[in-house]
Amino acid sequence: MSHTLEQTLVRNILEHASDYPWRVQNIGVLALWLDDRREYRLHVWDPDSAVGEPPIHDHPVDFTSTVIVGELVNTRYVEDPDGVEYLRERYVPGNEDDRRADTVRLVGTSETLRAGARYRQLAHELHDSIQVPGTVTVLQFHGTFDDQREVTSCRRHGTPWVSGQARSAEQDEVKRITATARALFDVP
Repeated sequence: MSHTLEQTLVRNILEHASDYPWRVQNIGVLALWLDDRREYRLHVWDPDSAVGEPPIHDHPVDFTSTVIVGELVNTRYVEDPDGVEYLRERYVPGNEDDRRADTVRLVGTSETLRAGARYRQLAHELHDSIQVPGTVTVLQFHGTFDDQREVTSCRRHGTPWVSGQARSAEQDEVKRITATARALFDVP
């Protein structure tokens, strides 16, 4: 699918955002499943509403992300004895209260991605991302969420735990966040 067609389809969804069942996560993202198989999900990023710093984390499945509009910096992390020390917590999705914790030292490599760019993230790869407010991405998941793979979240010592659980979005949140995203479509 061409980037122009992707932008047109996404913009149409955003112009009628109140018609959809959006979810919000404390990492500063408004999310919408685009299909019943849970293969495609639309993310509208609102970093100003994030709780704390973006956590370094991995995922239950591999995915490919396409930046529809806006910009993000994706940083991938690897273990390194000379890296920054983080508190590492591992748990099975849906059971965040039963986390195992230790420490890990990590170093990161960053990549800036703008509208039209795609990147692939493997499930086991640790990463974080920082977005321009209103950035829109479409994720295609490669695998199913039925497997209960343990996931990892890393944070600096002394910073709060940020839940990965989603809740239903309030209409005022949907209106505010999607308005920011729609404005990015008009930026040359």
